[in-house]
Amino acid sequence: MAAVRLLLFLPLASVSAALQMGLQVKLGDDVTLQCQIITDERISVLKWSRADLNTDGYVYFYRNKRSYENYQHPSFHGRVKLRDPEMKDGDVSVILKNVTFNDTGMYECHIAVRNPVRNKRVHTEISHFINLTVTALQQNMQATLGADVTLQCQITTDERISVLKWSRPDLNTDGYVYFYRNKRSYENYQHPSFHGRVKLRDPEMKDGDVSVILKNVTFNDTGMYECHVAVRNPVSSKRVHTEISHFIELTVTGEVHENMLEKHIMEGEDADGNTEVEQVEAQTILIVAAVAAVIAVAAAVGLLVLLLKRNKKQHHILLRKNQSC
Repeated sequence: MAAVRLLLFLPLASVSAALQMGLQVKLGDDVTLQCQIITDERISVLKWSRADLNTDGYVYFYRNKRSYENYQHPSFHGRVKLRDPEMKDGDVSVILKNVTFNDTGMYECHIAVRNPVRNKRVHTEISHFINLTVTALQQNMQATLGADVTLQCQITTDERISVLKWSRPDLNTDGYVYFYRNKRSYENYQHPSFHGRVKLRDPEMKDGDVSVILKNVTFNDTGMYECHVAVRNPVSSKRVHTEISHFIELTVTGEVHENMLEKHIMEGEDADGNTEVEQVEAQTILIVAAVAAVIAVAAAVGLLVLLLKRNKKQHHILLRKNQSC
């Protein structure tokens, strides 16, 4: 993860300093917004803010040894904390959890320090700029025709998942791949081609696992899949959205995988533990034995007929000899 160390040497007069860094993070990750000063004076006020949200509240607000959530913008409630609660060595960095696309923007770190002896403040009007960009995750997957495939998506959150949508842009107007809201799924919101073929890997979605299993894939299942999650804080009843939490590019091939063949054989086991292959072999042996028996009987009949013909011929010869005598 990209990081920068900002060292501001603060004298006993007002100081203004500005540094800027670019930081890129993947959707759903936790990111550390770093800012550090070197001073022997006590940090009395710390403000992390975003210019576009400043009128509605701060990203993080700290004053006189405590933080104030009521000064925060609602979208940051429960998601921001000091990396070092004691701010040792002037470390005023904050950790922003489970970033969403809405967290993209320019962040400002503002610090005010106070001399504990002279009771005078020294300000850093803007100590740091961080331009944060949130990017989407993308995963390429390949599945074999007729196999079951797991489309993986997981978020880190302590809040309740209220809405989950799996979709494909080319099919979105006709219905979703999977739709879940308020503890139940809705098949009537699905595209017809996915009816009865999609289920949650974990019905309880423990640890934010919103992955789904797509059964018996066909060539028509090839495409880009999107996972969209909306979560709700059970206490404040406010939603925090991740517009698109994950992309998966799925490709279905026509190759027959050896593991699928083994699976098919195992599924064909009977109650005695015999597989379909063993049953076929047994049937083949019986057929061969039956054919061999038929051939043996035919050979015996043929030999008997031949002996009868030979005896009949000898009888005619003897009869002619007797008549000539």
